[in-house]
Amino acid sequence: MFESGEWLWWILTAALTLFFVIELLNFNKPQQKLLERIDSQDHRRVELRQRLEQLKEDEADLSRNMEMMDVEWGELEERRKEVLPDANKRRMTKIPAGSFVMGGPDEDSPKNELPSHTVHISTFYVGKFPLTNQDYKEFVNCTGYKAPIHWQMGTFPTGMGQHPVVNVSWTDARAYAEWCGARLLTEAEWERAAKGPEEYPYPWGDRFIENERCNSNNAIGMTTPVNEFPEGRSSFGIWDMSGNVYEWCWDCYDDEFYESSPPSNPRGPDGGQEHVIRGGSFGETRAGLRVTHRASCAESATRDTIGFRIGMSADDSSS
Repeated sequence: MFESGEWLWWILTAALTLFFVIELLNFNKPQQKLLERIDSQDHRRVELRQRLEQLKEDEADLSRNMEMMDVEWGELEERRKEVLPDANKRRMTKIPAGSFVMGGPDEDSPKNELPSHTVHISTFYVGKFPLTNQDYKEFVNCTGYKAPIHWQMGTFPTGMGQHPVVNVSWTDARAYAEWCGARLLTEAEWERAAKGPEEYPYPWGDRFIENERCNSNNAIGMTTPVNEFPEGRSSFGIWDMSGNVYEWCWDCYDDEFYESSPPSNPRGPDGGQEHVIRGGSFGETRAGLRVTHRASCAESATRDTIGFRIGMSADDSSS
């Protein structure tokens, strides 16, 4: 049997041993947690590396797909440009080659319409209607081109799809025309299409009939659909060539251009600060609706009374 002193010694020894074991375990806990965290981070690093490699592979695949799409898009764009001329001709009206008297009919005509002079025009095509909001929205959607300033959220006001597009500059009109494989009409072409073979002072004839043949004199106070006035068509069957909105022409404007205008296919002066607009608008009176009436506007300007129509030569799509 152990003496009482020996029991005490063994109890103390056991207690101290237990104490040191507990302390040792407590000392090792942070190191163990750290090792566990390191191990966890190693696994995480491996996972991230694998994901990164997968993303690189996906990026390479996406890049290849985008390159293929760019090639396909380019091929489609080239094909679109190839078929546009024929497609445009089917939608436009052919104006036969011929000569007509351009300018005011008498000495009392405004100075910028004089002198009247005979002009020969080659065969060309002209849009039957001014460009509508719906037409222009397709252009905006396909190209990302800026929308007219009065549109909201990239679209025209409700119910205005068949109204002529307005608040477009000459530059905007030209961009649209080039996109669809066409061009703006020259001033001479415009007058030829508006006068018709009979060379009427108004597209429809000799007499001005208030509010029956065109949108004018602020009778409505805004634009109307481009097919609103069938009796206002020119002899060539072209709609809305007087009233509703002015239309941009290709030519730069010069008050005195008629004094030196070439006798065949004139295209206006070589340069200028403004471009020709033709046809009058919904706010014009009778004098401004004659087919010989000439006006102008800076090419960067936009107005709620100016739109455009497109045309093209018989032998190509963008001359």
